[in-house]
Amino acid sequence: MILDKKILNISEAAYLLGISGRGVYQLIYSGKLCAYKDENNYAWHIPEEALQHYMATRLTETNLSIAPNR
Repeated sequence: MILDKKILNISEAAYLLGISGRGVYQLIYSGKLCAYKDENNYAWHIPEEALQHYMATRLTETNLSIAPNR
């Protein structure tokens, strides 16, 4: 991963996904991106594995949508 971190914050995830922070929040609230809040229920934390899983899923969905019909 680019940042060499195991846990990312909203802005780091947004940068890596090429979307806004609001877009990351939408992914979290829709259940497409796994994240958790700290014990103070203040900041979202996104595990590196969750971000990689989301990107792999999106890549698979994109490849399926552009695959030729046989």
